[in-house]
Amino acid sequence: MKIKKIVKFTVISIAAVMPFFVSASMVFAGPDDRDVMLQIIHSPMLPAVMTVPKETGTLLLSDSPEYATEDGVLYTDLMKGDCRVYFYHVNQMNGPRKIAVMAYNPSDKAAMIYVNRYQFSWPSDEYYRVGKELSLMYYEMVPTSNKIQVPPLSYAVIGQRINAVAIQPEALYSGIVDMTLSDMMQIFTVIMPYDADPVNFVKKCRYLESDAVKLRGSFHGMNRELGLVTPYLPSEGIRYITVADGRVDRFVKGKDIIDNRNSENVGNYGVDYNINLKTKGKGKIHVYFNPQGGEYAGVVEMLYRNNCKLVEVPPAGVYSMGGNDADAMQYIDSFDAGTDVNIHLMPPGAANLPVRLIIVPDNTVQQFIDQVNADRLRQKQQQIVPKHADVNESLTSGYKKKDKSEKDTVKTEHIDVQIASAETSTSLTDKNTHAGESNTGIN
Repeated sequence: MKIKKIVKFTVISIAAVMPFFVSASMVFAGPDDRDVMLQIIHSPMLPAVMTVPKETGTLLLSDSPEYATEDGVLYTDLMKGDCRVYFYHVNQMNGPRKIAVMAYNPSDKAAMIYVNRYQFSWPSDEYYRVGKELSLMYYEMVPTSNKIQVPPLSYAVIGQRINAVAIQPEALYSGIVDMTLSDMMQIFTVIMPYDADPVNFVKKCRYLESDAVKLRGSFHGMNRELGLVTPYLPSEGIRYITVADGRVDRFVKGKDIIDNRNSENVGNYGVDYNINLKTKGKGKIHVYFNPQGGEYAGVVEMLYRNNCKLVEVPPAGVYSMGGNDADAMQYIDSFDAGTDVNIHLMPPGAANLPVRLIIVPDNTVQQFIDQVNADRLRQKQQQIVPKHADVNESLTSGYKKKDKSEKDTVKTEHIDVQIASAETSTSLTDKNTHAGESNTGIN
């Protein structure tokens, strides 16, 4: 009888402390929790009212033919002032190739090129990794000013490190060059055999035809600056900013001089967005990233007065996000209302557009956090069911009663209370597929 009393006391004691074990084992939600973000994405929200974009500089986009099957000039145009070259090409030839960014000075006097920054990603058949890596390195790089003097009627290679990279067959290579040209010069992107001399090659090579997508050309607006018409107040609720949908945020338009046609940069690839987010009021404000066009991989830079945060989208180690997931969303950062923030992003090659930046007040986020935590606590309590307890009928019906046919002895079995392992927020699935099944993307 003493043993029976001990067992009964033990079971009652465990039941009394169950809430403690549940709390200790449960992962409490935060603003970056997957279930919290699901609540946000399905909540009513309104578009933020934005200013008319201010566009500066000229973008030379070289992405057609995307899959290069022969050597030659990929794209070229006359340029002057602040300009950016953004190239994105796959080597579909036998043997290694290289891509050079080059300039030709057509005047009878020397001209100067001021290279502000240039960067490239290592060639790979993992397309999303290439686009994301290039964006990450571009924003991490400190701008400099390297001078290149181009003699009259002469050629020059811009960014020797770009020209030194071997592109193996089936590999994608992408790079960016930001520069200022003192005078009008012809800028080229050229693909050639790896052992070729760029200057000798460009003098005699042919211009390549664009592919069916025709994603190349010269566009006014390598930089796009826009902001909220009025500062955001947390009392306004959830607001979102749309990037590169071609309607609310229009695509840059320009010219493809090789094809002699008007061109449109569908996706605004290579355009550096600077979104000025002014806020006022009290409480925390949370920012989320939501791809809407399909798979996406890139970065978002948050610039504060005395701080800078660079966020990989999706996080490091995850190939892409948004593929076959209409609710894909990622937490970016939180800050106090009254803070002014500049958000930088550049749609990278392979990524699919449009995307949204979702602004959420803290009281809304906390409401969803409380709801998710309450649901998890309830689920944990339902999962705690001991396997065996030899006690009388006055205890919880979930415990086993002693059969009348059994002897009045109690086996010294321990009571095994199972507490399920803590749930964690769902991570995005690592993907190894390329773009091409989504709305807008350099594939």
